[in-house]
Amino acid sequence: MSGRYNMSQMVIDVDNLKTYLYLASGVVKAVDGVSFRIDSGKTLGIVGESGSGKSMTASSIIRLLPRNKGKIVDGKINFNGKDV
Repeated sequence: MSGRYNMSQMVIDVDNLKTYLYLASGVVKAVDGVSFRIDSGKTLGIVGESGSGKSMTASSIIRLLPRNKGKIVDGKINFNGKDV
């Protein structure tokens, strides 16, 4: 039905996301193989210890990585069906 809210539509799909930080002391695998999807009308909570990669995962999705240090090295991020 057009105009109706489709509750089963996938909004975001993160597949095997890997984000590395290149520091003077070496490479830090800040996010190493994270995958999840969120469907329309659903909520996802991400929990973990300090330093486990929660904030870096979110920063990777919205492309707010540390300048000249952070890089997404693998994985896919789709938002509303578009590769971002």
